[in-house]
Amino acid sequence: MRITHGQMTALVMLVLLVQIYAYAPAYMAEHTHQSLWIPLLLSIALSAIVGWTMLIVSEHYPNESFVSVLHKVIGKFLGNIVAGLYFIYFFILFIIHSQMIVTTFKTLFLPRTPMSAILLLVLILALYCSFLGIEVLARASNMVLILLLATILLLIFSVIPEIDPSYYKPIFPQSSDGLLYSTLISFSNYGQIVLLSTIFPFVNHQKEKRKRSKVFGGILFSCFLTSMVLVVEIGVFSPFELQRLQYPTVELITLIQIGEFMERMEIFLVTIWAGAMLLVIGIFFTVSCLTMTHMLKKPKESKALNILLIMIGFASILQFVPDTTNLITFIYGQWVYLSLIFHAVLPVLIGLFFFIRIKVMKHGKS
Repeated sequence: MRITHGQMTALVMLVLLVQIYAYAPAYMAEHTHQSLWIPLLLSIALSAIVGWTMLIVSEHYPNESFVSVLHKVIGKFLGNIVAGLYFIYFFILFIIHSQMIVTTFKTLFLPRTPMSAILLLVLILALYCSFLGIEVLARASNMVLILLLATILLLIFSVIPEIDPSYYKPIFPQSSDGLLYSTLISFSNYGQIVLLSTIFPFVNHQKEKRKRSKVFGGILFSCFLTSMVLVVEIGVFSPFELQRLQYPTVELITLIQIGEFMERMEIFLVTIWAGAMLLVIGIFFTVSCLTMTHMLKKPKESKALNILLIMIGFASILQFVPDTTNLITFIYGQWVYLSLIFHAVLPVLIGLFFFIRIKVMKHGKS
Protein backbone atom coordinates (compact mmCIF):
# COMPACT_ATOMS: atom_id res chain seq x y z
CA MET A 1 0.00 0.00 0.00
CA ARG A 2 1.19 3.49 -0.89
CA ILE A 3 -0.09 7.00 -0.25
CA THR A 4 -0.45 10.10 -2.44
CA HIS A 5 1.26 13.46 -2.12
CA GLY A 6 -2.07 14.83 -0.95
CA GLN A 7 -2.31 12.31 1.87
CA MET A 8 1.27 13.01 2.90
CA THR A 9 0.45 16.72 2.95
CA ALA A 10 -2.66 16.06 5.03
CA LEU A 11 -0.61 14.17 7.63
CA VAL A 12 1.91 16.99 8.01
CA MET A 13 -0.80 19.67 8.01
CA LEU A 14 -2.64 17.82 10.75
CA VAL A 15 0.50 17.69 12.88
CA LEU A 16 1.04 21.45 12.47
CA LEU A 17 -2.60 22.30 13.21
CA VAL A 18 -3.04 20.82 16.69
CA GLN A 19 -0.49 22.22 19.13
CA ILE A 20 0.63 25.85 18.95
CA TYR A 21 -2.60 27.46 20.16
CA ALA A 22 -2.86 25.19 23.24
CA TYR A 23 -0.36 26.78 25.66
CA ALA A 24 1.90 28.96 23.50
CA PRO A 25 -0.30 32.12 23.25
CA ALA A 26 0.16 33.04 26.91
CA TYR A 27 3.96 32.64 26.79
CA MET A 28 4.36 34.47 23.49
CA ALA A 29 2.12 37.31 24.68
CA GLU A 30 4.21 37.59 27.83
CA HIS A 31 7.42 38.09 25.85
CA THR A 32 6.32 39.96 22.71
CA HIS A 33 2.87 41.31 23.70
CA GLN A 34 0.89 42.53 20.69
CA SER A 35 3.86 41.98 18.34
CA LEU A 36 3.73 38.18 18.43
CA TRP A 37 2.99 38.23 14.69
CA ILE A 38 6.71 38.90 14.11
CA PRO A 39 8.06 35.68 15.70
CA LEU A 40 5.23 33.76 14.04
CA LEU A 41 6.30 34.95 10.59
CA LEU A 42 9.98 34.36 11.35
CA SER A 43 9.35 30.79 12.50
CA ILE A 44 7.16 30.02 9.48
CA ALA A 45 9.92 31.27 7.16
CA LEU A 46 12.56 29.19 8.97
CA SER A 47 10.32 26.12 8.90
CA ALA A 48 9.71 26.55 5.17
CA ILE A 49 13.47 26.58 4.52
CA VAL A 50 14.02 23.49 6.68
CA GLY A 51 11.08 21.63 5.15
CA TRP A 52 12.12 22.51 1.60
CA THR A 53 15.64 21.21 2.26
CA MET A 54 14.43 17.95 3.77
CA LEU A 55 11.96 17.43 0.92
CA ILE A 56 14.65 17.93 -1.74
CA VAL A 57 16.88 15.39 0.01
CA SER A 58 14.02 12.89 0.27
CA GLU A 59 13.04 13.34 -3.39
CA HIS A 60 16.55 12.36 -4.45
CA TYR A 61 16.06 8.94 -2.80
CA PRO A 62 12.33 8.32 -3.42
CA ASN A 63 12.18 4.64 -2.52
CA GLU A 64 14.46 4.72 0.51
CA SER A 65 13.42 4.91 4.16
CA PHE A 66 14.46 7.92 6.22
CA VAL A 67 17.21 5.88 7.91
CA SER A 68 18.52 4.64 4.54
CA VAL A 69 18.59 8.21 3.22
CA LEU A 70 20.66 9.27 6.23
CA HIS A 71 23.09 6.40 5.59
CA LYS A 72 23.56 7.48 1.96
CA VAL A 73 23.88 11.18 2.71
CA ILE A 74 26.08 11.30 5.81
CA GLY A 75 27.40 7.73 6.07
CA LYS A 76 26.33 4.75 8.16
CA PHE A 77 28.01 5.77 11.41
CA LEU A 78 26.73 9.35 11.52
CA GLY A 79 23.50 8.21 9.90
CA ASN A 80 22.76 5.81 12.76
CA ILE A 81 23.49 8.54 15.31
CA VAL A 82 21.18 11.04 13.58
CA ALA A 83 18.49 8.39 13.10
CA GLY A 84 18.71 7.55 16.80
CA LEU A 85 18.35 11.22 17.69
CA TYR A 86 15.29 11.56 15.47
CA PHE A 87 13.78 8.46 17.07
CA ILE A 88 14.14 10.20 20.44
CA TYR A 89 12.68 13.37 18.91
CA PHE A 90 9.55 11.67 17.54
CA PHE A 91 9.12 9.74 20.78
CA ILE A 92 9.31 12.94 22.84
CA LEU A 93 6.69 14.55 20.59
CA PHE A 94 4.53 11.47 21.11
CA ILE A 95 4.88 11.93 24.89
CA ILE A 96 4.19 15.69 24.75
CA HIS A 97 1.04 15.34 22.65
CA SER A 98 -0.23 12.40 24.71
CA GLN A 99 0.07 14.24 27.99
CA MET A 100 -1.30 17.42 26.44
CA ILE A 101 -4.62 15.80 25.54
CA VAL A 102 -4.76 13.90 28.84
CA THR A 103 -4.23 17.00 30.99
CA THR A 104 -6.61 19.07 28.85
CA PHE A 105 -9.45 16.57 29.15
CA LYS A 106 -8.85 15.97 32.85
CA THR A 107 -8.81 19.70 33.62
CA LEU A 108 -11.77 20.73 31.46
CA PHE A 109 -14.11 17.75 31.34
CA LEU A 110 -13.01 14.80 33.52
CA PRO A 111 -11.65 16.21 36.81
CA ARG A 112 -12.61 13.11 38.85
CA THR A 113 -11.20 10.55 36.43
CA PRO A 114 -7.70 9.26 37.32
CA MET A 115 -5.13 10.64 34.91
CA SER A 116 -3.56 7.22 34.48
CA ALA A 117 -6.88 5.82 33.21
CA ILE A 118 -7.21 8.53 30.54
CA LEU A 119 -3.55 8.13 29.61
CA LEU A 120 -3.92 4.38 29.24
CA LEU A 121 -6.80 4.79 26.79
CA VAL A 122 -4.78 7.30 24.73
CA LEU A 123 -1.74 5.01 24.59
CA ILE A 124 -3.83 1.97 23.62
CA LEU A 125 -5.19 3.98 20.70
CA ALA A 126 -1.64 5.04 19.74
CA LEU A 127 -0.55 1.40 19.80
CA TYR A 128 -3.50 0.44 17.59
CA CYS A 129 -2.53 3.19 15.13
CA SER A 130 0.99 1.77 14.93
CA PHE A 131 -0.45 -1.64 14.03
CA LEU A 132 -2.54 -0.04 11.25
CA GLY A 133 0.49 1.68 9.70
CA ILE A 134 1.14 5.03 8.04
CA GLU A 135 -0.88 4.16 4.94
CA VAL A 136 -4.12 3.71 6.90
CA LEU A 137 -3.44 6.79 9.04
CA ALA A 138 -2.86 8.82 5.87
CA ARG A 139 -6.24 7.82 4.50
CA ALA A 140 -7.96 8.66 7.79
CA SER A 141 -6.21 12.03 8.00
CA ASN A 142 -8.12 13.55 5.08
CA MET A 143 -11.51 13.59 6.82
CA VAL A 144 -10.06 14.63 10.17
CA LEU A 145 -8.12 17.44 8.48
CA ILE A 146 -11.27 18.79 6.81
CA LEU A 147 -13.12 18.82 10.15
CA LEU A 148 -10.24 20.52 11.97
CA LEU A 149 -9.76 23.15 9.24
CA ALA A 150 -13.49 23.90 9.30
CA THR A 151 -13.37 24.18 13.10
CA ILE A 152 -10.46 26.62 13.12
CA LEU A 153 -11.96 28.74 10.32
CA LEU A 154 -15.30 28.82 12.16
CA LEU A 155 -13.52 29.90 15.33
CA ILE A 156 -11.60 32.71 13.63
CA PHE A 157 -14.52 34.17 11.68
CA SER A 158 -16.97 33.83 14.60
CA VAL A 159 -14.91 35.95 17.00
CA ILE A 160 -13.78 38.66 14.57
CA PRO A 161 -16.57 41.00 15.83
CA GLU A 162 -15.07 40.71 19.35
CA ILE A 163 -11.68 42.07 18.26
CA ASP A 164 -10.56 45.43 19.64
CA PRO A 165 -8.09 46.96 17.11
CA SER A 166 -6.48 49.07 19.85
CA TYR A 167 -4.95 45.91 21.35
CA TYR A 168 -2.65 45.65 18.31
CA LYS A 169 -1.03 49.04 18.90
CA PRO A 170 1.79 49.75 18.57
CA ILE A 171 2.19 47.31 15.68
CA PHE A 172 5.98 47.17 15.92
CA PRO A 173 7.74 46.47 19.25
CA GLN A 174 9.74 49.18 20.97
CA SER A 175 12.48 46.67 21.84
CA SER A 176 13.60 43.23 20.72
CA ASP A 177 13.39 41.75 24.23
CA GLY A 178 11.61 38.42 24.16
CA LEU A 179 11.55 38.26 20.36
CA LEU A 180 14.07 35.41 20.16
CA TYR A 181 12.33 33.32 22.82
CA SER A 182 8.92 33.76 21.17
CA THR A 183 10.42 32.76 17.83
CA LEU A 184 11.83 29.62 19.45
CA ILE A 185 8.40 28.79 20.87
CA SER A 186 6.66 28.99 17.50
CA PHE A 187 9.59 27.32 15.70
CA SER A 188 9.39 24.39 18.14
CA ASN A 189 5.90 23.83 16.70
CA TYR A 190 6.28 24.67 13.02
CA GLY A 191 9.68 22.99 12.83
CA GLN A 192 7.84 19.68 13.09
CA ILE A 193 7.65 19.95 9.31
CA VAL A 194 10.73 17.67 9.37
CA LEU A 195 8.18 14.86 9.66
CA LEU A 196 8.03 15.10 5.85
CA SER A 197 11.25 13.10 5.55
CA THR A 198 9.86 10.06 7.34
CA ILE A 199 6.53 10.00 5.48
CA PHE A 200 7.85 10.75 1.99
CA PRO A 201 9.10 7.16 1.35
CA PHE A 202 5.48 5.94 1.56
CA VAL A 203 4.37 8.06 -1.43
CA ASN A 204 3.62 6.13 -4.63
CA HIS A 205 6.23 7.81 -6.83
CA GLN A 206 5.48 5.67 -9.88
CA LYS A 207 1.93 6.97 -10.16
CA GLU A 208 2.47 10.37 -8.55
CA LYS A 209 4.14 13.33 -10.23
CA ARG A 210 6.18 15.73 -8.17
CA LYS A 211 3.88 18.22 -6.48
CA ARG A 212 6.37 20.14 -4.38
CA SER A 213 4.57 23.49 -4.67
CA LYS A 214 1.17 22.01 -3.76
CA VAL A 215 2.65 20.14 -0.81
CA PHE A 216 4.23 23.29 0.54
CA GLY A 217 1.17 25.38 -0.23
CA GLY A 218 -0.95 23.19 2.02
CA ILE A 219 1.63 23.05 4.77
CA LEU A 220 2.21 26.83 4.82
CA PHE A 221 -1.56 27.38 4.84
CA SER A 222 -1.83 25.35 8.05
CA CYS A 223 0.97 27.41 9.62
CA PHE A 224 -0.64 30.73 8.71
CA LEU A 225 -4.06 29.52 9.86
CA THR A 226 -2.88 28.57 13.34
CA SER A 227 -0.93 31.84 13.50
CA MET A 228 -4.17 33.68 12.84
CA VAL A 229 -5.69 32.03 15.92
CA LEU A 230 -2.96 33.57 18.08
CA VAL A 231 -3.29 36.96 16.40
CA VAL A 232 -7.06 36.91 16.91
CA GLU A 233 -6.61 36.02 20.59
CA ILE A 234 -4.49 39.14 21.05
CA GLY A 235 -7.26 41.27 19.56
CA VAL A 236 -9.99 39.66 21.64
CA PHE A 237 -8.35 39.34 25.07
CA SER A 238 -5.53 41.95 24.95
CA PRO A 239 -1.87 40.92 25.41
CA PHE A 240 -2.00 41.35 29.18
CA GLU A 241 -5.16 39.31 29.76
CA LEU A 242 -3.90 36.62 27.37
CA GLN A 243 -0.85 36.06 29.59
CA ARG A 244 -3.11 34.92 32.44
CA LEU A 245 -5.15 32.37 30.46
CA GLN A 246 -4.01 28.74 30.64
CA TYR A 247 -6.39 27.60 27.88
CA PRO A 248 -6.94 30.78 25.82
CA THR A 249 -8.32 29.00 22.76
CA VAL A 250 -11.00 27.29 24.86
CA GLU A 251 -11.89 30.71 26.29
CA LEU A 252 -12.10 31.99 22.73
CA ILE A 253 -14.49 29.19 21.77
CA THR A 254 -16.87 30.15 24.59
CA LEU A 255 -17.46 33.47 22.83
CA ILE A 256 -19.09 31.72 19.86
CA GLN A 257 -22.86 31.90 19.89
CA ILE A 258 -24.91 29.88 17.39
CA GLY A 259 -28.48 30.15 18.57
CA GLU A 260 -29.70 28.67 21.87
CA PHE A 261 -29.28 25.02 20.92
CA MET A 262 -25.48 25.02 21.20
CA GLU A 263 -24.75 26.56 24.59
CA ARG A 264 -21.56 24.55 25.18
CA MET A 265 -19.84 25.04 21.84
CA GLU A 266 -16.44 24.47 23.46
CA ILE A 267 -17.30 20.80 24.13
CA PHE A 268 -18.20 20.23 20.48
CA LEU A 269 -15.13 21.98 19.03
CA VAL A 270 -12.66 20.64 21.58
CA THR A 271 -13.91 17.13 20.77
CA ILE A 272 -12.99 17.68 17.10
CA TRP A 273 -9.57 18.94 18.18
CA ALA A 274 -9.20 15.88 20.42
CA GLY A 275 -9.92 13.55 17.51
CA ALA A 276 -7.22 15.27 15.46
CA MET A 277 -4.81 15.19 18.40
CA LEU A 278 -5.36 11.45 18.91
CA LEU A 279 -4.53 10.83 15.26
CA VAL A 280 -1.38 12.98 15.56
CA ILE A 281 -0.34 10.98 18.63
CA GLY A 282 -0.76 7.83 16.58
CA ILE A 283 1.32 9.34 13.77
CA PHE A 284 4.23 10.25 16.04
CA PHE A 285 4.21 6.87 17.75
CA THR A 286 4.03 5.02 14.42
CA VAL A 287 6.92 7.07 13.02
CA SER A 288 8.93 6.35 16.19
CA CYS A 289 8.35 2.62 15.76
CA LEU A 290 9.23 2.76 12.06
CA THR A 291 12.46 4.65 12.73
CA MET A 292 13.53 2.13 15.36
CA THR A 293 12.59 -0.80 13.09
CA HIS A 294 14.70 0.59 10.24
CA MET A 295 17.61 1.26 12.60
CA LEU A 296 17.49 -2.37 13.75
CA LYS A 297 17.30 -3.43 10.06
CA LYS A 298 14.20 -5.53 10.60
CA PRO A 299 12.25 -6.48 7.44
CA LYS A 300 8.95 -5.47 9.03
CA GLU A 301 7.58 -3.92 12.20
CA SER A 302 7.56 -5.99 15.36
CA LYS A 303 4.42 -5.80 17.49
CA ALA A 304 6.52 -6.73 20.51
CA LEU A 305 8.73 -3.67 19.90
CA ASN A 306 5.67 -1.42 19.60
CA ILE A 307 4.25 -2.76 22.87
CA LEU A 308 7.60 -2.26 24.60
CA LEU A 309 7.78 1.35 23.39
CA ILE A 310 4.23 2.08 24.52
CA MET A 311 5.11 0.76 27.99
CA ILE A 312 8.20 2.99 28.05
CA GLY A 313 6.02 5.92 27.01
CA PHE A 314 3.53 5.23 29.80
CA ALA A 315 6.29 5.07 32.43
CA SER A 316 8.03 8.18 31.03
CA ILE A 317 4.88 10.29 31.17
CA LEU A 318 4.08 9.28 34.76
CA GLN A 319 7.69 9.89 35.82
CA PHE A 320 8.67 13.09 34.00
CA VAL A 321 5.48 14.96 32.98
CA PRO A 322 2.78 13.69 35.36
CA ASP A 323 0.68 16.87 35.28
CA THR A 324 0.08 20.13 33.42
CA THR A 325 2.66 22.08 35.42
CA ASN A 326 5.47 19.63 34.68
CA LEU A 327 4.46 19.41 31.02
CA ILE A 328 4.44 23.19 30.53
CA THR A 329 7.73 23.55 32.41
CA PHE A 330 9.35 20.97 30.15
CA ILE A 331 7.98 22.45 26.91
CA TYR A 332 8.81 26.10 27.60
CA GLY A 333 11.82 25.62 29.84
CA GLN A 334 13.70 22.93 27.94
CA TRP A 335 12.01 21.66 24.79
CA VAL A 336 11.96 25.01 22.95
CA TYR A 337 15.77 24.89 23.07
CA LEU A 338 16.27 21.15 22.57
CA SER A 339 14.01 21.14 19.51
CA LEU A 340 16.52 23.39 17.73
CA ILE A 341 18.76 20.34 17.37
CA PHE A 342 16.11 18.57 15.29
CA HIS A 343 14.59 21.58 13.53
CA ALA A 344 17.78 23.47 12.66
CA VAL A 345 21.12 21.84 13.50
CA LEU A 346 20.51 18.36 12.06
CA PRO A 347 18.61 19.56 8.94
CA VAL A 348 21.47 21.97 8.18
CA LEU A 349 23.97 19.12 8.64
CA ILE A 350 21.95 16.81 6.37
CA GLY A 351 21.48 19.55 3.77
CA LEU A 352 25.19 20.45 3.68
CA PHE A 353 26.29 16.82 3.33
CA PHE A 354 23.69 16.27 0.61
CA PHE A 355 24.62 19.27 -1.53
CA ILE A 356 28.35 18.56 -1.15
CA ARG A 357 27.75 14.94 -2.18
CA ILE A 358 25.69 16.00 -5.22
CA LYS A 359 28.33 18.51 -6.27
CA VAL A 360 31.11 15.93 -5.95
CA MET A 361 29.12 13.40 -8.00
CA LYS A 362 28.48 15.96 -10.75
CA HIS A 363 32.15 16.94 -10.76
CA GLY A 364 33.14 13.27 -11.00
CA LYS A 365 30.88 12.70 -14.01
CA SER A 366 32.27 15.73 -15.80
